[in-house]
Amino acid sequence: MTLPDEPNGLLAAHAAASTPTHEQKSAMDLTTPAPPGHQPHDHTLPAPQHAAGPSPAPGSRAVSRPEPVARIQHQANPGIELTARRRETAEHLVAGGMPDRTESTTAVDRTIDQLLASLGVLTVRAACFRLLALGLLPAPAPAASLDLDPVTRTVWEALRWDIHDVDLVPTIAAGLSTHDGPLRTAGEVNNILDRLAQRYATSRLGLIRAGFAHGVLSADQGVAPPVHGFAAATRPGAGAWDASPAHRRVLALRASGRDVAACARADGTTVDAVTGRLSAAKRMAGGVRTHRALIHRALCDGVLQSPAVQQDTDSPQQKLAVWRHFALDVPDNALIARIATHTGLGMSVVERFVRDLRIRYRDDCAVIHEGWRYGVLDAGTPTGLACCTAPDRSTAVSGGAW
Repeated sequence: MTLPDEPNGLLAAHAAASTPTHEQKSAMDLTTPAPPGHQPHDHTLPAPQHAAGPSPAPGSRAVSRPEPVARIQHQANPGIELTARRRETAEHLVAGGMPDRTESTTAVDRTIDQLLASLGVLTVRAACFRLLALGLLPAPAPAASLDLDPVTRTVWEALRWDIHDVDLVPTIAAGLSTHDGPLRTAGEVNNILDRLAQRYATSRLGLIRAGFAHGVLSADQGVAPPVHGFAAATRPGAGAWDASPAHRRVLALRASGRDVAACARADGTTVDAVTGRLSAAKRMAGGVRTHRALIHRALCDGVLQSPAVQQDTDSPQQKLAVWRHFALDVPDNALIARIATHTGLGMSVVERFVRDLRIRYRDDCAVIHEGWRYGVLDAGTPTGLACCTAPDRSTAVSGGAW
């Protein structure tokens, strides 16, 4: 099947954009759906060849380990270790499939989670990219370079981005649409990925390896998406909390406006598991009580990376006053009264703006995240009540309709 013709040079500037100089983290579904009609690769792909390990130095003594470990030194990530189990799992992933689940699902998921943590990423796609970029798995043999149109090349390159699978395609479409040219939809992006997967008889995971073979992807690229202000939801950062990749994924999914059930579906886990991770994250955040305050603390502490700020200059002052107090760590049924007390606004005014915020962003956690995006909230915005000992009369002004 042929790929799309070049759309009048669209995205040439985007394809030539500079690569970020540091790695950033994000969250995702643990599995990437294969194209419609595509067969799973667990049993049909040829088994990848194991790379030969380094020969021991003469006279050296072998170190006893419960499981064989391959240690590979790399300038950017020295001392990354792959146990035999993690290497086998990694090879399946890079080959385009998921591990053969002869073991329990929990054991396989734990191995994948450990692999992601050791690589400093939160998506399987980004893990596959880094495994090849760092030389932890052998790169494929070079293949013929491809004459791709800029849109197709940009979509293929974006597979390495370490953002949620559920957000990847909308993010790519938004990025394509920021350039002069026609508006690109998520359906068009999915069609390009499906055609690429069919052309190379692999899954979207397998396109990472194919991208290295054809020169679309290379070791000098990073896993952080270009900063265009359209990044989906939020990306996990490198904050001080002792949070596992699973905790960070759930926090990032929650910040995107998904409820607990949707987070569980997106992360391929159970509602109980998501609830447990959020409860643990509340303790890490110093014992906050609400998800609103939890997401705000995660953004303050860098556990979630704050979005690019887009100043909101059109909103009335009353709305901004309500929004600035949305992170208060009080029960939902007390939020309106607390905001009214600390802003000096009437209950009916606060109730109207709280309702409008919730309708507009669908979830309180998304209200917090978008507050950061529009510069309404920042690291100086409190979640406690001690800092708001008196009403802020400066905000008690008449504002226009929102």
